[in-house]
This record gives sequence, structure tokens and C-alpha cells, in this order.
Amino acid sequence: MKLLGALIIIISSSMMGFLMAQQYILRPKQLRELQTALQMLETEVSYGVTPLPEAFTKLAKNFSEPISNIFMAARDNLNSGIIAEDAWQKAINNVSNKTALVDEDIEILLDFGYNLGQTSIDDQVKYLNLTQHKLDNLYQQAFDEKEIKVKLWRYLGVLGGLFLAILIF
Repeated sequence: MKLLGALIIIISSSMMGFLMAQQYILRPKQLRELQTALQMLETEVSYGVTPLPEAFTKLAKNFSEPISNIFMAARDNLNSGIIAEDAWQKAINNVSNKTALVDEDIEILLDFGYNLGQTSIDDQVKYLNLTQHKLDNLYQQAFDEKEIKVKLWRYLGVLGGLFLAILIF
């Protein structure tokens, strides 16, 4: 019975460590997807002169969840009559808890929304480029952080479980 209890503790602790590590793995991937999505949005806005709801629909089809959910939510918000700025910010706020993004990432995405659909095409392209640049910096930080913390959390989960099992039994 003690062996079963120790095994449950070790497995549970290990799973917690692996789940924490997964967040560090997903964040750079999602930041890279957002960068690509904003590049595609820039193309749609500047060359295609595509209306935002249509551009968001195209973007939602090209990306996996949860990134596609941001664009679907923004499109739905726009179609319900909300202005572009509020539609984007509401979509980010609603979907951000399903992502691996941290507050700093979300703040940059919210800042981008302040100028969405309210300025000239040239200004929107400038804001898109600026946001992409900021996301690239965050991607580099997230990638470096991932290299360090993934192993840390995995080892911490397993070793913490072993420590607890030894301590209790």
C-alpha cells in the first residue's frame, strides 16, 4: 500500500512538472504564429485592401488553436457591430487565458489594437511592423527561457515527487 501511495505521489508531481514545462514550450511557438499572422494581416491590409472581418477569417483558417481563436473572436466581434479596437481587445482578453502567453505578450497585442482600423493603411502597416518587432524580441526571450526552464521543471517535478515519497514513507 505504501508503494502504491509513493508511486501516486511521484507520478502526480512529475505530471505537474511536465505541465509547467509545456507552458514554456508552447509560448515561443504561439509567439511565432502571432508574428506570422501579423505578417499575413499586413499583406491583407496593404496589398489586398481586405476588410478586417474578411482578413481575420482568412487568418483564422491558416492557424491552429488558440491563435486562430483570437482572429475568429475578433471577426465575430466586428460582425456584431463593435469597432475594430474594441473587437480586437475583447478577443485578446477572452482568448488569452487559453494560451501560453504571459502578461507582457498580451499587453503588446492589446496595444496593437488601439490603432487597428482607425488610421490610414500606411500607419496600420507601421503599427503592424512595430508589433511584429516587439513580438520577435519576446520570442527570443521566450526561446531562451524555454531552453533553461523546461528541463528545470521536469527535473523538479520528478525529484520533488521522489523527495515527498521518501519524506512521507
